[in-house]
Amino acid sequence: MDLIHRALLTALGAVSVFYALVKISLGYWKRRGILHEKPKFLWGNIKGVVNGKRHAQDALREIYAAYKGKAPFVGFYACLKPFILVLDLKLVHQIIFTDAGHFTSRGLYSNPSGEPLSANLLQLDGHKWRSLHAKSAEVFTPTNMHKLLPTLTQISARIQCDLGKENQQTRNISELVGVYSMDVMASMAFGLGGQDHQEFAKWTRNYWGGFKLWQAYLALEFPLIARLLQYKSYAEPAMAYFQKVALSQMQEHRRRDRQPLQTFLQLYSNADQPLDDVKIAAQAFGFLLAGLGPLKATLGFCLYELARHPELQDRCRLEIRKTLEQHSGQVTPECLRELKFTKQVLNETLRLHTPYPFLLRRATKEFELSGSVFVIARGNSVLIPTAAIHRDPEVYEEPERFDPDRFEEEAKRSRPPAAFLPFGDGLRGCIAARFAEQQLLVGLVALLKDHRYAPCAETTIPMEYDNRRLLLMPKSDIKLSVERVD
Repeated sequence: MDLIHRALLTALGAVSVFYALVKISLGYWKRRGILHEKPKFLWGNIKGVVNGKRHAQDALREIYAAYKGKAPFVGFYACLKPFILVLDLKLVHQIIFTDAGHFTSRGLYSNPSGEPLSANLLQLDGHKWRSLHAKSAEVFTPTNMHKLLPTLTQISARIQCDLGKENQQTRNISELVGVYSMDVMASMAFGLGGQDHQEFAKWTRNYWGGFKLWQAYLALEFPLIARLLQYKSYAEPAMAYFQKVALSQMQEHRRRDRQPLQTFLQLYSNADQPLDDVKIAAQAFGFLLAGLGPLKATLGFCLYELARHPELQDRCRLEIRKTLEQHSGQVTPECLRELKFTKQVLNETLRLHTPYPFLLRRATKEFELSGSVFVIARGNSVLIPTAAIHRDPEVYEEPERFDPDRFEEEAKRSRPPAAFLPFGDGLRGCIAARFAEQQLLVGLVALLKDHRYAPCAETTIPMEYDNRRLLLMPKSDIKLSVERVD
């Protein structure tokens, strides 16, 4: 009986301590005197997100809409973790551009000693990130991106083979653009050329392994303990495969050192101050991590919107054909620059279906907003709700309507500078954004030049998103009717 009594007291004590810790965590913004959304016990302000009942972008949009205009930012909680949600576009501009030196960290977990491929630009912070960013800037120059364009065009030509010569068919568009995006990643990030990418595709689907949200959450909150315990973010067999592929391809490139520049591995290897091979492999994995899903989804969303707006699709196709004719059928840098309406269509897709619904920053030093009493404390995690900004009716009239004319030059000048951030910007923006845009435009040229797309019986209208993903992905594969155009 005494043993049971002790066990009950111990359990009661543990529950009391746990309850007290939760209440302390969820009282952070109240103690700071910061305007905040009242949190729910354990869930904070994201109830329904963790179990997939609603998307993270919807939770953030609700808070954004409720508090915008009341303060430059508002406090909220992702489970027990306090975050700042930025509401004012002038403050967004300060964080991204003018005062970016205060926000050079993302606060993501990485463990280069135990998981070498986590030493990539996306995950690193501090002096390691600054050094890597400076060296990577040598790689992602406009000149180098132009050098990679012929290889990218060759990869896009496979789309025509995949579509075949049938006059009309129903196609799984997500699968079609997924093959293109995966081929780009395998060839240009990992140097696999025109080889069979079946094994590579298998590991791109499985590198998360036994991912558990609560473990990732604890690793973010207690990174030193996670590193001591050798917590792994990714499946070890997948990491071993990606590292082996990248290292073997670099050795192969060096044996054939007269070949033209075709991959990021070569560009990193040929830099004035090259990284060691394992760090280059980590950057290749970083491209896969940050780019494969969002770029695939964006192309799918773009065809979906064009299928629903045939007049815009015809205008886009006419521009593509006319521009190609003026450049002897070759996709050149000049050709891509002249595809102004096609780029407007792409940008409107990125606005309406923003691949990264938020940008994450962490304050590396205290930041006091000029002319106000508001202070972002050192160590505060900051979210910029890009999807909410992109659908703000005060910024974009009738935001749910697909309208590429929003991105005409005059219309762009009428909006605040930080009103469109699909891939971030500034110091911690996507360093490969120029290449990502090039990849998407080249893909659209190949997809639209000879084929017309329309909704079919299997097309999901309106679009539904996968609530289980942090990034914006369709809930089910996009399927459209495809007709060959003479």
